[in-house]
Amino acid sequence: MIKHFKCSYFAVLVLLCVLFPGRGEAASLNQEISLIDAAVKVFVTSNRMDYYRPWQSEGIIPGVGSGAIISGNRILTNAHVIADHTFIQVKKDRDPKKYTANVLAIGNDCDLALLEVDDPEFFKGVHPLEMGGLPKQQDSVMVIGYPQGGGKISITEGVVSRIEVTNYVQSSRQLLTVQIDAAINPGNSGGPVVQNGKLVGIAMQIFQSGENIGYMIPVPIIDHFLKDLKDGGYEGFPMLGIEYKNTENATLREFYGITDEGGVLVSKVLPFSPAYGTLREGDVILEVNGIPIGEDGTFPFRGNERLSMIHLITEAHVGDDVSIKIIREKKMETLKVHLKHFVVMIPQPKYFNKPPYFIYGGLVFTVLSTDLLYSWGQRWWEKTPIDFTYYAIGAGRLNEQEQEQIVVLLSVLPDDINIGYHEIGNEMVAKVNGEDIKSFEDFILIINKVKKSEPYTIIETQNKSTIILANKDIDEVNKQILKRNNIPYQCSEDVAQWLDKDNP
Repeated sequence: MIKHFKCSYFAVLVLLCVLFPGRGEAASLNQEISLIDAAVKVFVTSNRMDYYRPWQSEGIIPGVGSGAIISGNRILTNAHVIADHTFIQVKKDRDPKKYTANVLAIGNDCDLALLEVDDPEFFKGVHPLEMGGLPKQQDSVMVIGYPQGGGKISITEGVVSRIEVTNYVQSSRQLLTVQIDAAINPGNSGGPVVQNGKLVGIAMQIFQSGENIGYMIPVPIIDHFLKDLKDGGYEGFPMLGIEYKNTENATLREFYGITDEGGVLVSKVLPFSPAYGTLREGDVILEVNGIPIGEDGTFPFRGNERLSMIHLITEAHVGDDVSIKIIREKKMETLKVHLKHFVVMIPQPKYFNKPPYFIYGGLVFTVLSTDLLYSWGQRWWEKTPIDFTYYAIGAGRLNEQEQEQIVVLLSVLPDDINIGYHEIGNEMVAKVNGEDIKSFEDFILIINKVKKSEPYTIIETQNKSTIILANKDIDEVNKQILKRNNIPYQCSEDVAQWLDKDNP
């Protein structure tokens, strides 16, 4: 299992690498001093929301990570280092003072974040790290940061082992990564990886069950993140929105009319995705932007290397068009797919700053998200209700019902109005008064309409539970339930806005 550095659970950082110069080593020493000055220690106070009790947080936790000073007096670090932050400070190794930092931008999909420090004193005498390129296999790199085991800066060296598209633990997105064998540990997260004095990556995650298997975010992903921010917002890395299979089987290739080398078979097009309505199940993708795709779903990259086809999509930006050459019904054609913004049915980690929720008649409703699943802790897939895992990692992820979101009845706050339903929880809502539910907003607006026009609210779950609530005086009942349970608000801010628009 891949696990990212949960820096919030570790108090301090790293081993100091003392370098004693000999004759002719002054230039090397100056360069390493410059690199050390550009690597900072990041102190974070975080307060994660409780996704199972979405009106409250889990409590304050201190954490530590690393960062790299880049051009424009900015600090680059991991998104997971500063996730759920309430206060951030940064410190240079040779400066005893901590400086308050603010977040400029967060890209949870690529696990990157930008910080700024208002006090110009922090950047005095510091040379920001210049961007390098994408290293090659067997290249040597140096990891600088503040891992556990000490309070000073640490420098370790290693070799590039692999360059491939891999899952980012922070977001479950598949993006370009570089695997290195340098010693990196919790606390290194966000620290610079350098080659020939230039930044070539940001330390990100480790493979926990392996030995010296670490991953860094390479420069192409960093450049994409920074370029995306130039217009003042962050759109993220695009998705095509398909699942595909290899075409290695000779009979399968004959059946679909694949006469040339390469090609992958589209097995599913996700509803509402960029590919939805353009690509179809059974299409064979031969090329993306004129680049041939192999039968294993890879394309030629930098000489003899190959990368997953996914990289050809993620290196583009939201709003771009991609040209896709396909075989459809044994005829060749070229299609254009517009890479619009797309959120999957089960939102990825940290998609919500605060979880959406709504309490009605003591029933607590929210959206099924990865963050909610993570509230069950490590190995959540063994602990969560099987219905949830079906939609998260089972066949339900294919969204055959074309739902924008899945509404979950989390739990019941006991009251006279809901007697007999107190044990119901962790169920997915299917209908309200006979109307199908496609999204959380859809659910809220139907509830609001039913409350004003009908004597009962009838909620049906996918597990065939039926809950009937009397609508008479339910607003007063809701107030009493909230007061009794010390819950400040009936709903999250986004839900309140939907209700305000629906109640002019």
